[in-house]
Amino acid sequence: MKKLLFALLITTVFVSCKKEVKEIKKETITAEPSIDYANIGMDTTLIPKGLNVGDKAPEITFTTVYNKKETLASYYEKQPVVIIFYRGYWCPVCNKHLTEFAEKAKEIEAAGAKLIAISSESYDNVAKTKEQTGANFTIISDADGSIRKAFDVNFKVTEEYQAMIQDKLKASIAETNANKQAELPVPATFILDKNGKIVYKQFNPDYKVRASVEDILNNLPK
Repeated sequence: MKKLLFALLITTVFVSCKKEVKEIKKETITAEPSIDYANIGMDTTLIPKGLNVGDKAPEITFTTVYNKKETLASYYEKQPVVIIFYRGYWCPVCNKHLTEFAEKAKEIEAAGAKLIAISSESYDNVAKTKEQTGANFTIISDADGSIRKAFDVNFKVTEEYQAMIQDKLKASIAETNANKQAELPVPATFILDKNGKIVYKQFNPDYKVRASVEDILNNLPK
């Protein structure tokens, strides 16, 4: 009898640990304490961490390119939503990433999800992003920064980094943004289920590290 109870205990612990590992895999947080924040232009006064898997998406109302008010809930109540944050039309890494999404967006939609990209840039500059990447999915200009702050991905850009972008890419981060502030989002990815719960998170202050289309497809709610 004791041997049987011991075997059952071991099995229960094993199943529990396996379940925990599975849940951890869904949350990909690759930011490291040793990350060179200065190199990516992040003011370290307030470092964003991003909402976590299991969190409920914040209540958000935004204005579309057609000047229509919509809520995030109106999207995820119909289908799972994939949210990706990007920096701006001036960012070569963002353009490459969004071009890949433009080519494979139909795969995400065919799997039953809605793809939304969010940026700090104005809608005039969103048009440039679409032209450069071929993105034909929804892109939202987070004009006042409320979406970035609600998802805890917003950060202030250092003056040194602003100068570097101006010098190398001939772009002003502040002037590109709708609110004319030198702020950017961590290029994070979140997947929301139809209850508005975050079921997947990829978050890394290093703008070169992004979630792939394959990562997203593998983590969409069934």
